[in-house]
Amino acid sequence: MSARWDDELTELVRTRGRALVGYGYALTGDVRRAEDLVQDALVRVFRRFRRPEAAGTRGRTEIPLDEAKVQAGIEAYVRRTMLNLFLDETRRTALWHKARPTVASATEVRAPASDITARADVTAALRDLSPRQRACVVLRYYDDLTVPQIATTLGVAQGTIKRHLSDAIQALRGVLVLEGER
Repeated sequence: MSARWDDELTELVRTRGRALVGYGYALTGDVRRAEDLVQDALVRVFRRFRRPEAAGTRGRTEIPLDEAKVQAGIEAYVRRTMLNLFLDETRRTALWHKARPTVASATEVRAPASDITARADVTAALRDLSPRQRACVVLRYYDDLTVPQIATTLGVAQGTIKRHLSDAIQALRGVLVLEGER
């Protein structure tokens, strides 16, 4: 049994590792944090399979499964775990920032426009959104989910998702200058 989950983990990291880090980057805006988020999610998902009795497989025979469906299901579960870990971390950080006094504020420096700076501008703008708004934007425009799918994923009403997306787009419009507006 141990070899099966180990093989699934290895295959997932080998084939979809970069995509998972990309998803984490879309959530966090930082490559190192994205890599940590992927690692934390993988540990959380796969640690329960270290002991067969913990996975509920003692005395059971394995049923052959379609490997592509298994991999897709595992990846979806890891992505959901990443989203939950990200939201938990941002909640803890927000509580910490409320508790400690603010001493100074950061200054902004504008660089010449290019693809790299535009991507950095988008990342910085996403950082300014609330965790729920950022999660909605990432799920809508990065994962290409519909509003009902986002509502199901986050476990909230569709109207709440629409409101988060509307507020996020309004905030992003205020920060990002669209190419046609220059």
